[in-house]
Amino acid sequence: MLKRLLGLTKVEEAGGRASRTEGTPVADAHGPAEPADHGRAAGRSREPDLDALYANAIKEGMDEEKAHILGFAYADGVAQGRPSAYAIVYAAAYSIARSIIRASDEWARAYAQACAYAITTRETVGFASLYGHAVADGASPDDALVFARRYAA
Repeated sequence: MLKRLLGLTKVEEAGGRASRTEGTPVADAHGPAEPADHGRAAGRSREPDLDALYANAIKEGMDEEKAHILGFAYADGVAQGRPSAYAIVYAAAYSIARSIIRASDEWARAYAQACAYAITTRETVGFASLYGHAVADGASPDDALVFARRYAA
């Protein structure tokens, strides 16, 4: 599901605009504040993005409850002022954590934030997932980075 959503939002293009750091992808479990999405016209609503996300999730076979969780998480990411690419990855990871893993809200948020930051810094989905799990489980960002780099290969 995450790979499909990434393809739909063309996160690779957005990730290409983000500066990639060679060291640790995040120094805080919540990730650094991302710059505003300057590709959008000022004042332009992101509602069509949310509608398209929800409709596509239903079209792909997601039940309405899971699609609602996905939409809520996307809206939350956008409300935080995150770029659209970050918000969609955050939403997908949060939705997976809550709907499939049945994780707590706190764990799901930490997982989603770490995954979203890793993806927007052009890491692989496998790396992002491992990194997100480690951060959400309480590992320091540096330890999570070592773990993800070791096992994501």
